[in-house]
Amino acid sequence: MTTIVSCFLANSNNRLDRSTEKYIEYGKKLININTPKIIFIDDFLIDSLIESLIESKEYNKEHTLLIPFNKDDIYLYEHKSNIKNFNILTTFLEKDTLEYMLLICNKTEIMRKAIEINAFKTDQFIWIDFGINHIFNCCDEEFERKVFNLTNCEYNNVRIGSIINPHISIPDIDRDIYDKVAWYFAGGVFGGRNESLIKFADLVKDKCLETIFDKGTIMWEVNIWYLVFLENKDLFDAYFCDHNETLITNY
Repeated sequence: MTTIVSCFLANSNNRLDRSTEKYIEYGKKLININTPKIIFIDDFLIDSLIESLIESKEYNKEHTLLIPFNKDDIYLYEHKSNIKNFNILTTFLEKDTLEYMLLICNKTEIMRKAIEINAFKTDQFIWIDFGINHIFNCCDEEFERKVFNLTNCEYNNVRIGSIINPHISIPDIDRDIYDKVAWYFAGGVFGGRNESLIKFADLVKDKCLETIFDKGTIMWEVNIWYLVFLENKDLFDAYFCDHNETLITNY
């Protein structure tokens, strides 16, 4: 059995195309899946979310642990004053804010916390982005079935979606690794055995701090993960996917 881990923190960017209400709508579809889940939720939203879930009569409290969360729980905020060169190249400025980068680079730390809690006594964990339902073009029942199937998967290493083969270096991408998003990895899903995920979290934390103190910046979590991969290839078990449901179905 596998524990699903996810998180939602409101107001981490300025995008207008997807409101907090829309994220909650997507996230409820993940929460309602009848399998172990530890979900970290913005503390000012958690009471209303639980009330809404209970009213829907689809909320299985026995399989879901909802934990209050806010930006003060993100260790990277302690080092925000050292980020003086944040000037990434993006066509989506409303989304790719510094606050957003700090949040997504904290995914592995949230995974670490879930493993420490281990409310459902599993040794397999999988991170799934809270709003991942938005990439699916299927009914809720099919979405639930596809995500539920993940709980039967077991991997010793860090199982992670790959859009561009990370074993084949692309100089143009590598040159801009601190400035432009690098889709060697997809950020929405990763998992594996608890020991490997803790090691991954340690390495990501070290690489984030190195990037902040040596480069004065921070960027997308997938860029950080690629830098970690280059130095620790044996830790990873990549699978091909894209920004669609293959993130889940190919896992």
